[in-house]
Amino acid sequence: MADRGRRGYGILRAYMTDAYGEATGTELTRPDFVALAESFGVPAVLTTPDTLATDLAKSLATPGPSVVVLPALLRMFEPTHL
Repeated sequence: MADRGRRGYGILRAYMTDAYGEATGTELTRPDFVALAESFGVPAVLTTPDTLATDLAKSLATPGPSVVVLPALLRMFEPTHL
């Protein structure tokens, strides 16, 4: 399915496309959580599954707040009617 990597209201996009031939107002952009945290003076890191343990351990060992961001693709609403 072409929409697999897109971010937004996937289930609504699928229903609107099926019903009307196109979807509008279903795209979302995630904020840059690392930049957002850093804008408040909070240290942050963008991690991967391979570096998560190290980045999380470092974050927990540092006094004060910190943010560890692990991007994930939610596949909870995969089309079931196709």
